[in-house]
Amino acid sequence: MSQKTGYGPIATHLRFENEHVRVWEMDLAPGRMCGLHRHTLDYVLYIIEGGRIAVESPGMTSNRFPGRSTYELQVGARAISYVPAGGEESARNVGAGRFREAIFEIRRPLPRGVAAPGFALTEAVAGKAPERGETMLLENSRVRLLELSLGPGDASGLLEYPRDAAIFVLEGGSVREREIRAGDERSRTVELASSTVLWHRGGWSRELTNLDSRPYRELRLELR
Repeated sequence: MSQKTGYGPIATHLRFENEHVRVWEMDLAPGRMCGLHRHTLDYVLYIIEGGRIAVESPGMTSNRFPGRSTYELQVGARAISYVPAGGEESARNVGAGRFREAIFEIRRPLPRGVAAPGFALTEAVAGKAPERGETMLLENSRVRLLELSLGPGDASGLLEYPRDAAIFVLEGGSVREREIRAGDERSRTVELASSTVLWHRGGWSRELTNLDSRPYRELRLELR
């Protein structure tokens, strides 16, 4: 999906798209590159597998390295950024291992009367093992990003989903999903592969039970 002549896609795999969000996965083996691309939408970035990345931003400078258009950075798994639109860059994996990240582009317009959020980076959980249960990772006037981690046999308990949300499955498996809204209840057992993206309308309460022998983990990006 080329955004403009001379620009390529912003990541290696487009996982989901609707009128509200566009969800990508960047997956780079050592030495591989994602070519020059331009971010025309604000986005949230979550590092799935960290490493060392060489970034080039011709004619522009980075938020993390003002005044520099070419730089290398070491990024840890579970680091999160909110980045306003306008960046132009290419990225190469110069580390020894695989590099992966999830990217949520926000297509829904900014709510009326709400100031546009600026760049934000949080590394509070970077490099740490996920805690069981739900963890708030990032919140601003436009989005909330939460992570849900369930060990084998764990149940999340009934969680409120007041807002529309895109869900990115980080570690898949077999789960039982129970949803309730206004007295209406539905339940199903599903196999969710890693890198699956789901769209959930707001207003439901949801409970997940991990039926697998391995951990289950997902990201939920809620839109305001």
